[in-house]
Amino acid sequence: MKVGAEDKPTLGANTTHSNTQATKYVLLYAISFLVLASIVYYFPDYSILEAMTAEHSAGILNAIGIPAQSTISGNEAYVNNVQIVRECTGIQVVAVFAGLLFPLPRIGWHVKLKAIAVLGFAVYVANVVRVAFELWLLYAGILPWSMAHGPVGAILGVITVFIFFLVSDRFIPQIGNFLGTAADWIVDRVKNIRKT
Repeated sequence: MKVGAEDKPTLGANTTHSNTQATKYVLLYAISFLVLASIVYYFPDYSILEAMTAEHSAGILNAIGIPAQSTISGNEAYVNNVQIVRECTGIQVVAVFAGLLFPLPRIGWHVKLKAIAVLGFAVYVANVVRVAFELWLLYAGILPWSMAHGPVGAILGVITVFIFFLVSDRFIPQIGNFLGTAADWIVDRVKNIRKT
């Protein structure tokens, strides 16, 4: 899908009126992003998603010969004695993607929802594999939990962000175009402020 000139925001115009409009547009987009991403991340109860992550991670561990059991205690989910929390589900990536995507104009809701569904599924699978991999490193005695969960989790987090960019480029290239244009506009405004 090619993006035409009509799909590109005109944030770089040099007139005062255009600068005011562009400033309002960027601020409205930024506020919309923050509100939507926060709502998606903080308001729903993700205990079902945490339980699913625990169950599927335990399944992978059992399949590779590491004894694992998922348990639910109230709204908490565990794989053996390790609690699976909201961050383990990858929902933060989905929340950021939703916050970036939903405020974009001229993109149909069916396209937005399809992109969110594909990304959500890919991130879920990636995080289940990540949790199982980190627990395997721990139970196999390869790394202590602090190393398996911290640095290895960060590396796998980068892979999840890569998935984010693949999905966005495939379904909605306007996200990258808009963010690039907005970043250029912000850099231009900062340069103009420094000159004065």
